[in-house]
Amino acid sequence: MRLEKLIQLGPAYGYFAEPTKSVLVVAPQFEDVAKNCFKDLGITVSSGHRFLGGVIVSKAAVRAPQAAFSTMTKSLQCEWEFVQRVVPDCAETFIPLQHAISDQFFPSLLGGVVTVEEKRLFQLPTYLAGLGIYDPTETAVHAYKTSRQGTATVSEAIKGVTAFQHEQHLESLTTARKMSTKAKEDDFILKFESIIPSFSSDRQRALRRSLNGKTSTWLNVLPLQNYHFDLSPLQFRDGLAIRYLRDPRCLPPKCDGCGTALTLQHALDCKKGGLVIQRHNEIRDCIGDIASQVEALFVDTDAPSHRTRSPEAILESGAKEKKRVYEQAVVERRGNFTPIVLSVDGLLHREAEHFLKRMAANLAHKWEKPYSQTCGYVRARLAFAIIRATSLCLRGSRVKWRSGLGMDDGAPLYSIL
Repeated sequence: MRLEKLIQLGPAYGYFAEPTKSVLVVAPQFEDVAKNCFKDLGITVSSGHRFLGGVIVSKAAVRAPQAAFSTMTKSLQCEWEFVQRVVPDCAETFIPLQHAISDQFFPSLLGGVVTVEEKRLFQLPTYLAGLGIYDPTETAVHAYKTSRQGTATVSEAIKGVTAFQHEQHLESLTTARKMSTKAKEDDFILKFESIIPSFSSDRQRALRRSLNGKTSTWLNVLPLQNYHFDLSPLQFRDGLAIRYLRDPRCLPPKCDGCGTALTLQHALDCKKGGLVIQRHNEIRDCIGDIASQVEALFVDTDAPSHRTRSPEAILESGAKEKKRVYEQAVVERRGNFTPIVLSVDGLLHREAEHFLKRMAANLAHKWEKPYSQTCGYVRARLAFAIIRATSLCLRGSRVKWRSGLGMDDGAPLYSIL
């Protein structure tokens, strides 16, 4: 067995395999066979295991989409990109992997059919409305070229052509990385502009809002339960549905509040049952422990009544309305009023943006941490609160569970007792 050879020969090369600390993840139908094969080595065999804040599991994208997404973007991609940096002309080798990502992983992640245009879009960075799951056949070319350019000084020194100079090596490495990043960014922008015309005007509006609206924070955060960054499968897929204006899966056919057909648009806008107010309160509560006077307003910038206006103009109107209603009362109490106005996908009004930055600066001073870290933390907290609040409108009930059963005057007691 190769593992036994590795255990035997590894120490001579500085590699010490520890089978008892290793976990082998297999499909459930192979679990018993694997346990029998590795029983003498003490390897733990399982059909699922947590890894880097995510999870490795059979059909993980179906059962735990957020964890599978995190593992893919934070770990697996890095592993095959390492191989691509040292192996030339290996793009064709990754064609089966690319098919698996497009035809199996994406549909499992979103819980439904994914079009060809959506697959191309998902392979763009998150700041360009993608998912940051890149085509491995394309990354292979960039990875090897960048590696060769960045390590040219070391290679020449090893060959004895030139003497090794540390500063020159760092300079060539930095230059190669910058050139590669710039080339990939230019390529991604061209792809985005070529893909977006294939979507409807409503979806184009939503996708362009993701470009500079900083609405992708939640996709770049590990699903850490301690910080409430973990989402249920439905919440994660609801977040993606709102981001890409897809139909959420498993919605009831009708709204239980008004009887209208329940679509994504109706679920976000229906005011029956108080779910819209609860959505506002979720955001208020997320930041209310830091700010003394906060009034949150959720705006569906894709509502039919808003489609002729820019998202920024819609948020500005919402902020003015909140100030008209609340500002004077707050000023009379010698307070400062800041309306937290944001869209259902996380686009912030300029005053809310300034408020978060000020909050992050105060936390950075209090915690003695870099501002960039605290700012990222605050944005992540708010982003996940937005997803949970929005998912509530899709999944929550608009009908009271208990109506009182006519007990207001106690009359039914005579028939009960």
